[in-house]
Amino acid sequence: MKHLKLTAASVIITAMISCGGGTEKEVEEKKVEKQVIEEAVEELPQEKELVEVTVIAKGESMSEIAFEPASMSIPANSKVKLTLNNQSSAEGMLHNFVLVELGTGQEIATAGIKAGSENNFVPNDDRVIAYTVVSKMGETVTIEFDAPAKGSYHYICTYPGHYPKMIGRLNVE
Repeated sequence: MKHLKLTAASVIITAMISCGGGTEKEVEEKKVEKQVIEEAVEELPQEKELVEVTVIAKGESMSEIAFEPASMSIPANSKVKLTLNNQSSAEGMLHNFVLVELGTGQEIATAGIKAGSENNFVPNDDRVIAYTVVSKMGETVTIEFDAPAKGSYHYICTYPGHYPKMIGRLNVE
């Protein structure tokens, strides 16, 4: 799509320039028109790169639970397709993925308990950037979201009692 828009703009600009000749005023007007077209093309919304990532929730006991990978990086201005794969099989090993502002995990996890299962243990909080539903043992869930601004973020599981063990870091570069 971006390539098509740029090609169309190039054709228009080339046609304008190739008309040739004319007075100095006409030549100046063509330069101004060319600049206006170039600026308009720059302002067109750009399609975001789709980045696919998989996060595994693993562990069969509270002492083993963890996210894998524990950290990852994605490009800024991208669209993220995140798959949470709950590989736990032990009874009660329910997990979610909650992307939050760096350093807010404990507060969000505590508020998540109050939010309850009907809200997937995710509070209504502006510091929550994206989240999945709670996944059952062996279940895979997928979400899409726009990458946040450049910086570092935490991803956590807000299922009650999981937060201190299930925390990862997302770097947006």
